[in-house]
Amino acid sequence: MHLSPSPSMQMTDYHSRRLGLSFASVGARLGWVFLGKELVYEFGRTREEDSIRQLVTNALPDWTRTMAFLAPESLHSFQEEGREMEAFVVRLPEGEVPVFVILLLEKGLSLFPRVWEDLSNQVLTFCATGISLREKNLLDFETITEPIRKRMGKAFQGDTKSGVIAFFHLQDLSPFFKPMGVIKSQEILREVTATLHKETRENEFNFQMNPRSYFLFCPGETLDGANHRFGSLYFPSKHLILDYKLKIFPIDSEILADDAKFSSIFLENF
Repeated sequence: MHLSPSPSMQMTDYHSRRLGLSFASVGARLGWVFLGKELVYEFGRTREEDSIRQLVTNALPDWTRTMAFLAPESLHSFQEEGREMEAFVVRLPEGEVPVFVILLLEKGLSLFPRVWEDLSNQVLTFCATGISLREKNLLDFETITEPIRKRMGKAFQGDTKSGVIAFFHLQDLSPFFKPMGVIKSQEILREVTATLHKETRENEFNFQMNPRSYFLFCPGETLDGANHRFGSLYFPSKHLILDYKLKIFPIDSEILADDAKFSSIFLENF
């Protein structure tokens, strides 16, 4: 049986197979999970995949605005291997990040509300766990470092010739993500970003490299000044105070122009 989690979710075989069993247990020939517009999980095969995918792509904006939670809607009917098949879409109960499940069943097979609820719980656990495991997959290394290098270079074109980069590596949040669900998991990450925004001055900028690694570029700042500013910084989130490791690196035009030196700073903390 075909199982394919999105590379961005970095799922273990255990989580992937467990979700696959959930789809198989309800008699699904095909099961897809969309987190927002991203197809993050595929179970099963059908010759109508392209047609179903096109229908989903066209309808997602309307579904996001109007579709009720846990109210399956028929999407597409066709014959396959001498059997009448019907594809359904159901929106799961997550309000801020839309989560949709596409399910292909033999026509006439109806699922009780309790079954949809159980399947919903399995899918949302998958999504919450996947968010916690994305780690280094938000953007690849070169994609983020080249624009950063150019922006830092502009900061050193005037009177300012040096500064620091402060890296914040948060504790592993995955134990909280799974029980808290998709929405509250993302709320934690937004609160971390909000804390850094408050600390960022007008001529500085911060960037999230993955769910645990953030950095703040401070042109004109010294190592002593940065240690004083960030040594007592804390990240409150709901009832938690998040632990983190802080590393501060000096940077100037010479380091910025040296590929090896510049890359080594980010590779170590990516």
